[in-house]
Amino acid sequence: MILVATEYCPFCMRCILALEEKGIKYELSLVNLAKKAEFPELLSPYERVPVLKHDGKSIWESSVICEYLEDICPNPSLLPTDPWKRANARFWIDFCNTRFMPTYFNLLKSSKGSKREILRNDLLDHLGFMNTAGLSKWDHSSPYWMGKQVSLADFAFYPFFERFADVEEYRGIEISSELKNLQNWIETMRNHPAIGLVSRPRSHYVEYFRNYYAD
Repeated sequence: MILVATEYCPFCMRCILALEEKGIKYELSLVNLAKKAEFPELLSPYERVPVLKHDGKSIWESSVICEYLEDICPNPSLLPTDPWKRANARFWIDFCNTRFMPTYFNLLKSSKGSKREILRNDLLDHLGFMNTAGLSKWDHSSPYWMGKQVSLADFAFYPFFERFADVEEYRGIEISSELKNLQNWIETMRNHPAIGLVSRPRSHYVEYFRNYYAD
């Protein structure tokens, strides 16, 4: 099994976390997308990564890859067994993919002005929604998004918080102390063993993203 990925990609990190948590043996093949014309056969139809290559076939898109891993290696499970809870996990993964993530990246790519302020407020609203609607039942006995066990919902969101220094440093966003559930969840994730295998310090991200997002 080979995961084609790039460094610093949060979508690739999702897949790496799922592979590590499930204990699946894999090879990590890092590519430079600035030179993607040299290896089109490695990429998805959208010319993107991650791509999982397994049994001579390719699987594309991080959320699809993670569910594929759940199908072929159901233990340990990264989705709840209860159908309603499983649907709820998929709701939050969809929220991350269709609402939180686009706002996050559009804010980073925005220029100074009114549009940036709108995006900043939208991202703050999303953080508040995650804190109350998603993590309102947070407690130390059920520290993860879906309860006592880490899930694909946790792995969907966390890579963006691993890199959250970019919006803090370059777009003036902070996770308010009022968002206690979210803060507690982030701290729990930072201490999760799979995260420790790929995590980098905040200062590393601040410096790396300077050339991309500093005004």
